[in-house]
Amino acid sequence: MKNIITAILTGIVILFTACDESPKFTIKGEISEGNGKSIYLSHVGVEKNSLIDSVKIKSDGKFEFNRPRPESYDFYRLQLDKKGRAITIAVDSTECINITIDGKKFADSYIVEGSEESRKIQEISALRTALEKQIGYFIKDSSLTPDSIRKAIYNITKEFKENIFKQYIMPAPDKASAYYALFLKTNGMHLFNPNANRFDSKCFAAVATALNNRYPESARAKNLYSIAVKGMQSTRPVIPDTIDAKEAELSTTGIFDIKLPNINGDSISLSSLKGKVVLLDFITYSNTRTSEHTIYLRELYTKYKEQGLEIYQVSFDADTHFWKTSADKLPWICVLDGHSILSGNALLYKVDKLPSYFLINRANEIVMRDEQIKDLPVEIEKLLKE
Repeated sequence: MKNIITAILTGIVILFTACDESPKFTIKGEISEGNGKSIYLSHVGVEKNSLIDSVKIKSDGKFEFNRPRPESYDFYRLQLDKKGRAITIAVDSTECINITIDGKKFADSYIVEGSEESRKIQEISALRTALEKQIGYFIKDSSLTPDSIRKAIYNITKEFKENIFKQYIMPAPDKASAYYALFLKTNGMHLFNPNANRFDSKCFAAVATALNNRYPESARAKNLYSIAVKGMQSTRPVIPDTIDAKEAELSTTGIFDIKLPNINGDSISLSSLKGKVVLLDFITYSNTRTSEHTIYLRELYTKYKEQGLEIYQVSFDADTHFWKTSADKLPWICVLDGHSILSGNALLYKVDKLPSYFLINRANEIVMRDEQIKDLPVEIEKLLKE
């Protein structure tokens, strides 16, 4: 009997322990001169920051936070008081991050281990601080005219951004440090402005594309993609150099014509499909959502092809070989636009997410886009009957 009770109690303990074993990440460390103080952990959201936890620092200076792992890479801030300077931490999974902090200098002096992206963020922050000091020197230099100061600040800021791009964005645009770099501020102003500077908008586009491919369902990816598209629209001509000016004109039938190569290298134009009901589809095959989307399109194509439905699918994949392999066995028209969201076609059709699609009637007129469609098969059938 005693053995049975022991087994039952052991099972209960195991059950409760298992229920508490949700994937978590840990941020722990040691701070000098922190005994008795509280340290605060905030989540850096897409729109605002929110305080999520706080702990008392132990007599030996140690502290620890355990939180559920994020769905995609995410950012957290450590502060000694709610309005003080913060240390930014990047969390990608269930890592254990260790931080040793100088209590007097805090964000200016700490060592982070267990998170390479957090270490890169520390490097980027230090470079930003150095830039702020340089700007301060120019502003205080009484020998310089206001115009000279503006030019000097412009030049050092331009050099700073180019360096950040080469070191942290271009090598790994899908990493947290690349995302963090886009939103750097100095003197309260953003260094990268995708709506006013073409170089800046390209930086946003690179990170947005990579993040969208890695974490397509995350709010952070969707928000950044939207910012990048708006930036490209603001900093590029309405008719960019990737599209022939004549073809980019809005035709009398209500579409911007697209003429791109298929996997055999043959250029196929969207306008050549006049007389059919067309589903114009923008995708990347590397996107995790594309597989499910493709299955759905195959069902529609099989059902309505003989009645006059055609699918004109534009891929923004950068890897041509990968695109050809992915598109090879698809029964509809597959063409490649390798410019990603830098594409003129994406700008003309205001594509701000992937996949995105449009319905075009037999007269080559755009009828509606995906956000307006409640029941795609019903809308297709309506157009096929016209």
